[in-house]
Amino acid sequence: MFEFLFKYPRQAFAESEFVLASGWPLWLLVVGIVLCAGLVIATLLWKRQSLSVWRLATLGLFQIAMLALALFVLWQPALVEERLLKGDNAVAILLDSSASMALADDPAAGAPSRMAQARDLLSPDGLRELAESYQILPYTFAGRAESVPAFSAEAIPPPGSATVVGQSVLQALRQASTASLGAVIVVSDGADNGGSIAPAELSEIVGFGVPVHTVGMGRESIPEDLELESVQLPTKALAGTTLTARLNIRHDQGGSARIKVYDGDTFLTTREVQLDPAQKSTLTFIDIDVPEPGQLDLHFTLDPVNGERNLDNNSRAHVVDVPEGRYRILYVEGEPRWEYKFMQRALADDPGIQLTTLLKVTPNKYYRQGIDSPEQLEAGFPTERSELFGYDALIIGSMNVAEFSQEQQAMIRDFVSERGGSLMMIAGRNGLGLGGWGDSVVNEVLPSRLSPGDGGFVREQVPVVLTNAGRAAPMLKFSDDDAENTKSWSELPAVADYQNLGALRPAATTLLEVSVDGRNQPLLVTQPYGRGRSYLLATGGTWRWQMNLPLDDQRHETFWRQLARNLVANSPRPFELSATVENQNIRVRAALRDPQAEENQGLAITAVATSDNGELLNLELLPVAGESGLYEATFSPGSEGLYGIEAISRRGDELVSSVRTAARFEQGEEAFNIRQNRVLLERLSEATGGRYWTPAEWDDIADAISYSSAGITEQQINYLWDAPFFFLLLILLKTGEWLLRRHWQVI
Repeated sequence: MFEFLFKYPRQAFAESEFVLASGWPLWLLVVGIVLCAGLVIATLLWKRQSLSVWRLATLGLFQIAMLALALFVLWQPALVEERLLKGDNAVAILLDSSASMALADDPAAGAPSRMAQARDLLSPDGLRELAESYQILPYTFAGRAESVPAFSAEAIPPPGSATVVGQSVLQALRQASTASLGAVIVVSDGADNGGSIAPAELSEIVGFGVPVHTVGMGRESIPEDLELESVQLPTKALAGTTLTARLNIRHDQGGSARIKVYDGDTFLTTREVQLDPAQKSTLTFIDIDVPEPGQLDLHFTLDPVNGERNLDNNSRAHVVDVPEGRYRILYVEGEPRWEYKFMQRALADDPGIQLTTLLKVTPNKYYRQGIDSPEQLEAGFPTERSELFGYDALIIGSMNVAEFSQEQQAMIRDFVSERGGSLMMIAGRNGLGLGGWGDSVVNEVLPSRLSPGDGGFVREQVPVVLTNAGRAAPMLKFSDDDAENTKSWSELPAVADYQNLGALRPAATTLLEVSVDGRNQPLLVTQPYGRGRSYLLATGGTWRWQMNLPLDDQRHETFWRQLARNLVANSPRPFELSATVENQNIRVRAALRDPQAEENQGLAITAVATSDNGELLNLELLPVAGESGLYEATFSPGSEGLYGIEAISRRGDELVSSVRTAARFEQGEEAFNIRQNRVLLERLSEATGGRYWTPAEWDDIADAISYSSAGITEQQINYLWDAPFFFLLLILLKTGEWLLRRHWQVI
């Protein structure tokens, strides 16, 4: 209807400049309209005795509008548009040839695959209108863009194992830069394995100045499909601890889903999850016990729902390293007290933790426990960086900062920020702000800005309150059931004392609180700092739990064991190895804890990767530029499966140390994100001046492309004076005036 009334489509008005093509000056048109208005007013004033003022004004408006419209048409309104010159420009068409395009949206109804639908659009008949005006540059893309002779079944490569939309468009733009490129058309479901287009890539695409039009293939909603969208787990765990897996389930309708967890072929646990019909994704958590050192080859599997056909996106794998050996914690205490005694007892039988304590008994004497040799800590707190960095976590109790030299204080800060260890400070008469730590460089590491004015060490029994963040923290769980865990915390005896912490830093997270005079204040607070974390425990009185609970109640021991394990769980080992799957490759990284140490100079690092089907690869890990102590190598796996990797550090022919890790390689990424990613496609087209299209709108693309200003263009004038709209408006104005005159009987 719009084109019938105005001669040209909306696109022409949006892309063109409006002009008056007669060449006559605009001021003359204005003068003409004013003169016509004056003549109409004079005529109507002559008849003012036969009609009321408002009737005369109404008739006058109709007559003036009709004369003004007639004069406007005489000035020849027109659209000046800039269009691509036919025959002199090219259009690049990119067809997504990844495996997700081979999916059929509704195979039960006999619907063709997305690729079959796309090939229909790009058939000779579908491309005829474009081919008559432009040179067609055909490309297919999955992991990268490749030029093809045509979009025939023979020319399209086999389904690719990855989709990288942004990089593929960039490659096509670069390859086609020698041609006069008027536009790019991307026919895809938008299922990018990276999830989105990187801002730097999008910026470079926009810089070419070529509009990118996207055609979305596939359904945006698939109610009969469940997808295990992501599984988030740490890559390393401590034997004897509990891991919490964070899982996202993608769904388009409500109901329930069951998740099963396996370690290799061994069944571990299962969970029933209720899916919120108002959401597209449901988050759930599953706790997994870590029994012993080695690797956990974890598999998470969703049971299929009725009618589900794509089962490849129901499973994900994740390998977790469980290193051998005990983690070392150094606990420095300034006075003998109950907290020191009961903490030692709680951690004494933990097979994964070696607690070394340094208790000050006189001004110049320390009592040492848990040491490996008589020389260890003989002079008190470490004075050498390498000695302190040999521990994985540091706990400082009721001890004044004056007991530590400036160099030792700087070492404590670096222990967290550079070494990646954990620091926990415990309240006491000489602890935290009362111990002067607010004036130390250590203060910048802590989650609270300590100050002596924050308040004293209060010996008053107060109950402990679990915060929302604390409920989600595995180290504070006495039970897997949230309600039962909350009840267990609420039933604990009050702690013996507390200390005010003052203002918390923006990154601080409060896990436990105490209720003081009806209001809650922080008790256990943590924050990340550099490579490590810091903690503040604003009490020295958890020992009351042990004293006031039955002998068989292990909650005090459980609290300290889980807290201690959490302190060391992410502490870097002296020589660490990790392996991640990225873009169909496995990247192996080795990291030295203290690359500046003398023993780490001049090392050469090699690795051997062995798959469970017998494949063997030798790797040389090279230093990563700009990252001291980091070595890296990448290899392409020959087959799916679990790859065990052992890295060896050597100095010349001398073996220094070795570490192991593992990674599972699976070629099923294209089975995920199978719904059309319209958001990505629209973002790409809008940023470049193009437009998103559905397959049903394919026939309109050729006309839209003609308005591109990227290639060789020509200007043309499209006259509007003979548009039916103006003549219909003239008739309506005259008919309206005639009907009013007849009604008022003044004809």
